[in-house]
Order: sequence, then structure tokens, then C-alpha cells
Amino acid sequence: MISLNQLQNKLNNQTKNFALLLEFPQQYAERLWLIGVYDCATIPQAHERLRDVFDSNDLNSILTHDSFKYLIINEYDDQEIIESLHKEITAMASRIESQMFVDIETLELVSAIYKVLGLSEDAKFIINTGANFRLEWRPYFDAYDDPLAVQYADLKVHGCYYRLIATKFPFEKISFDNIKSYLYKIKWEHDGEFEGCISNGNSFSKHEDWLMMTLELFNSGIGNDARLNPTTFEIERVRYLVYGFPLVPSLVSDWHKPDLNLQVKNLDGDQKFIVRIDQQSLIFYARRVEASLFNTIDCEKHISLYRASVLAHFDADDELLKVNGVKYLTCFRPYSLEDTRGVQI
Repeated sequence: MISLNQLQNKLNNQTKNFALLLEFPQQYAERLWLIGVYDCATIPQAHERLRDVFDSNDLNSILTHDSFKYLIINEYDDQEIIESLHKEITAMASRIESQMFVDIETLELVSAIYKVLGLSEDAKFIINTGANFRLEWRPYFDAYDDPLAVQYADLKVHGCYYRLIATKFPFEKISFDNIKSYLYKIKWEHDGEFEGCISNGNSFSKHEDWLMMTLELFNSGIGNDARLNPTTFEIERVRYLVYGFPLVPSLVSDWHKPDLNLQVKNLDGDQKFIVRIDQQSLIFYARRVEASLFNTIDCEKHISLYRASVLAHFDADDELLKVNGVKYLTCFRPYSLEDTRGVQI
């Protein structure tokens, strides 16, 4: 059983790690951390309050405490505590920011809190879906000689339905020319044939236009820098380019859709969640665009860029994701090596 002394030492080490991580003076970082995470002003005060709630015969007093429960992360069964942290972490970051004399990206601060609390993957916004998470891929143009040229799979995020569209890409080197050549070949082979699309009214020509516009939005520098190039996603050992969007409600089917467990943050900035599925990665992108909140971008212009590309798909819903009354621009896109950089620590 963990002791009071061990918890106090863990709290002390957290303040030191926070100082090292953000390169702050120790006393300054100590105060920021204690105010933001544990609602205390000093180490002695934190130790005293921790002693008051600690019961050597019953850890429940710590496990159920509003803030000291976060000391138990990585010590016991802590999934419920981690879920609470996901909801509380933006408030923690806000409290720290209110006491700071320097400007730091809020997402970087959120990342630092996760890391100091021992959640290194959450610090990088990595979502591991686990063995029970299964995407059910199905042909999108099921009348083609190669019905697997384009596939789709649906899932849920924050209670909303999303559709992933996977376009086969048989080349090892990704370039606009290779992609255009392959799409032209597919269209030529099926010219004049019944499209057989699962969404009535859509066509391969529309799919081709959508894919090229989407590629240009996310990968204008494709081929110029290998770190920017989208990675392919393998389905049954075949390479695909995968993009996704909120699904129009009328197209939601009855068959099973896995639930992706991630928490968008009520913060300004580009949120990029690295979603790991069967040892592969996709990016779930989210951007707060609530007009009533402060944003560092022109919301309407930013939204229009996405609605002219990835959200222009025949099956895409115009409505933005709403979480706790706040709206977010969201989509899925391929992972690139550049996604390992950025605000995540």
C-alpha cells in the first residue's frame, strides 16, 4: 500500500519535473503546479492538506479527493481518475496560465501536465484504440471489377458518426502525378459503367475531385519534404489513403460502429490526435471555432477551406461537432512524420 510519505515525495517530484520540462525556475514552477493541479499555494500547505485527507487504512479518501486523486495515477486502477483528468485538464491549464508571466501555447501546457502526471502518450495526444476496436471496411463502389478500389468504414467520436473513405494507392512513392494516374486508370477502366455507389448520386468522378482537393488542402508540399507526405493505411495488406468526415445523419446505418474514445479540448489551436489502429496511425484533427470564444484564426475562412475539400464529400455533414455547447471543425486525415512535431511535448 502506498504511504503518505510516498505521495508527498511524488508531489515534490512532480513540481521538479514541471520546472525541468518548461525550463522554469523551481520555486516559480512549484507555485504554478500546485495552484493549477492541487489548488494549493505552497509545498507545506499541500503536504498538510494531503495529510488531512490521507487515511492509512483506507485509500478511498485520496481516490475520491477532487485533486489529490491525481497523485494515484499509475499507482492503482486509475482509468476513472484518468477520465476525470481529461475533463479537468483544461481548467488546470487555465489556472496555471492565470499565474504565468510568460506566454506558452495552451496545448503545450496541457501536454506538459499530462507528461508530469505520468501519461506520456496522452502528452503526445496518442489514442490507442486497443484490440477490441475494429473498423468494418466495405466497398464504396461495389459494382466495379475491383470493388476494393475505394472502401469506407464508419465510427463514432463524441457520440457523433464519422465516415472514413479509403482510396487504394498501389505505388510506393506518393506524388500528385502517381495519384492522378491511378485515379485516371480506374475511371478509364470503368468509363460508362454503372457506378454502383453505396451513396446514390455520388460517382467516381466526384470522388476523384474530392480526393484531389483534399490532398491539396493537407499536402500542398507533397513530394518536396518526405516528413510532410501522408502515410498509407494498410487494409488486408493493401495500401490506401484514408480521409474522414462527419457523416450526414440520413446515411447512418444499423451495423456496428466502434466508439473512438478521445476528448477534444475547449482550447484555441490545432488539436491533432494520433489515433493508433492495429499498429497504424491516422490523425483526428479538431479546431475550436466557436465565434463567441477567442480564436487566433479567421473562423469562417478556415471552415470554408475544409468545406471546399475534405468536408465537400457527398456523404459529409455540414454541421460542426458540438461538445458541451462548443463547436469544433473536425476531420480524419493520414498521419505524417511531421505530426510528431508541434506543441506536443
